[in-house]
Amino acid sequence: MHDLVIVGAGPGGIALAAEAAACHLGSPQTIVFEKGNAHNWAIRQFYPDKKLTTANYKGFQARCEGLLCIDDMTKAETLEYFDRVIRDYKIDVQYNTEVYAAYRDLTESEERFQIETSKGRYKSKVLAIAVGILGRPNKPAEYPLPPSLKARLLFDITSNRIENENVLVVGGGDTAAEYVENLFRQNNTVTLSYRKAEFARLNERNGSLLQGMEQRKEVRILRSSNIGKIEDNAGRPRVYFNEDHFPTETFDRVIYALGGTTPSNFLRTLGIAFNEIGPMFDSHGETNVPGLFILGDLVVGPKGGSIITAFNSAVHAMQRICEVYLKCGPCGPEGDRV
Repeated sequence: MHDLVIVGAGPGGIALAAEAAACHLGSPQTIVFEKGNAHNWAIRQFYPDKKLTTANYKGFQARCEGLLCIDDMTKAETLEYFDRVIRDYKIDVQYNTEVYAAYRDLTESEERFQIETSKGRYKSKVLAIAVGILGRPNKPAEYPLPPSLKARLLFDITSNRIENENVLVVGGGDTAAEYVENLFRQNNTVTLSYRKAEFARLNERNGSLLQGMEQRKEVRILRSSNIGKIEDNAGRPRVYFNEDHFPTETFDRVIYALGGTTPSNFLRTLGIAFNEIGPMFDSHGETNVPGLFILGDLVVGPKGGSIITAFNSAVHAMQRICEVYLKCGPCGPEGDRV
């Protein structure tokens, strides 16, 4: 029996476990389940090695509200930071543990969550879901992806080392721009396909980056371009565009940077109510199911948030958890940050 079970060992889940430990709810009262074999799977999978995790996210000034805080860091520095947090706060993370289902059991004298995992059944007073949206990347809905090209149609640039190839990147956000930059550095010929005429979602740094790369002819940008279909051309993707002025072309690889989607089906099975925007929650991240919280990207919206917004969502959740559900000890001072 646990006081707090957290699903997901990303920034939000680790921050909530750290906040709980600072309120004398550490191990064994609190446990984190992570389906991967390491924390922060999305950062490991989707962030290029030289990508900065920026505190000043998308132009908004970052302000840390709780124990954890970061400055601009490289990917390696960010992962090392979380290693230190897990060690310093003695956070119990159970890796390779997938949560299949959870429900609120009203049959016992006290309401508990029954949590079904790949390593057995657990009980908890409070349940927090801190899974990210990048774990389920968006795929194009307008055309099928040929199964024979699975190794050539990718959703990140870290799973395979890509060098000296002709690569098409699809997307118009910051991730797409950073993919273009890193692919060029690895001696690839890079083309970027974006469905709109102008880039509206780029931060200042990436907007200037793409403009400069285009002027230096380091990237070819196909604005207002839409892929109609992809076929297998002798093991390479042959791309057909809907627009006649973009000729059909065969690439070595196509990299999609289309963002991610909320794991809606899993959240619905937990009994969480949805509106037209997404899962419903209050200012503390508590859903319509008492004692069931969501945090991190799940409370920011489809565009996702920063690591610091995930940290702050954990602070808000912990305030409600201590006020209503658990007997917390004196929590650590706000200024005592890691």
